[in-house]
Amino acid sequence: MKLQKRTALIISFCLGLLLIATTALADIATKSGYEQLKDAVKTTAERCSTSLNSFTIDVSMVIKDNGAVLNSENSVSKYDMTQGIIEETNYSQNAKGESTSYYSYRDKSTDIRQHAGDEKYYVTEYAEENNPVVFHNPFAEDEAADIERIVDALVGSLRDQVMVEENEDGSKEIYGSLSEVQIPALINAITSFQVKQGFYYWNNNEKTRLVEDIYVKEVSGNAHVNADGLLESLLGTGIISGRDEQGNVHEITIDVLFNLSAINSTTITKPDLSGKEVVKQEGKVRPEPNFAIANPEKYIGPYSNDIIIVKDGRFVKIGERKLEITQLSDTNISGTYTEIYREGYEDYAVNKMEFTFSGSVERYSNNFEIEYTDASGTTNTGNIYIDEYNAKINLWLNKPFENLQYDPIFSPVLD
Repeated sequence: MKLQKRTALIISFCLGLLLIATTALADIATKSGYEQLKDAVKTTAERCSTSLNSFTIDVSMVIKDNGAVLNSENSVSKYDMTQGIIEETNYSQNAKGESTSYYSYRDKSTDIRQHAGDEKYYVTEYAEENNPVVFHNPFAEDEAADIERIVDALVGSLRDQVMVEENEDGSKEIYGSLSEVQIPALINAITSFQVKQGFYYWNNNEKTRLVEDIYVKEVSGNAHVNADGLLESLLGTGIISGRDEQGNVHEITIDVLFNLSAINSTTITKPDLSGKEVVKQEGKVRPEPNFAIANPEKYIGPYSNDIIIVKDGRFVKIGERKLEITQLSDTNISGTYTEIYREGYEDYAVNKMEFTFSGSVERYSNNFEIEYTDASGTTNTGNIYIDEYNAKINLWLNKPFENLQYDPIFSPVLD
């Protein structure tokens, strides 16, 4: 599944809250609900990566502010592990009702892609066959056991709060909820820190950032585990309350729904492109499925995007963001970032940013974790994603932007 970096972070954060809510379950005769849900998650990840022939994963997320939808996303991924085929459909919509979508199909010899707003289908045909289907099991990582111990410590006595019901067919329902008075102070402190550091959003050209009185108001969730021990569904809600810079109270609601379906019965049909406008690439050999960037040297060079404001009801360009990739390999990246403002808009340059950065790749991705030092001497972090399909670079900085909406997508500067 392909999710934007910020979206992935939000989902991870929300699932962390839901883990506390839905797995803090009362002990039963054998294992507690907490242990039973952990077992189901681990079993599902392990079997998806090793023994299931086919399956479909559907993940949806909706973020609301005081009941108004800020963003909704849906990702459906179909895996045929036996035939080596994967099909993905992604859809998102923002507060203005603007939507984007992306479709991809991959088998051993062909990639097919289409983006919203573009009627063309982009097809890559490979001279050598290679299986593109890789389902990564995070619990196989070396650090997984340490992370599990941290989660266990955070959950603590909350595991005594919940219920597990066994059905006649051997499946289980695991569910529960926590109110604000039951949320430990440590979890609220971590939540407040994370929200202040990296969560803000734009609505009607106005930025909202929570800065005080931030706490987890409620978390709830329920899960269905089938008779084979696979997690077939997880529905959860987390509500975070806080005040913005003007003192207004916001309740941010995050709803996440996960479904695993068509287990060993998922079928994928290659798209029929007859009569469609097709852009073909041929002769390229797909690398082994280790997510290595093909020919990383071609991404070295300058990139830019426009700094835009709304003035007198119109969009106005007031400057440019410039990104220079000076070094890039399968494992490391480095470069520079600067902002240039046009004459007459010097006031916007008060918080102008200039820095050099370096970082290393995350496993199983085209995403690099970077570090940089700003003009004040503060070290910050961010992420760079190499978008191979669109020849663009996404730069996310883990800090709020005070005056302007930040555009993370940079296009190459070509002669």
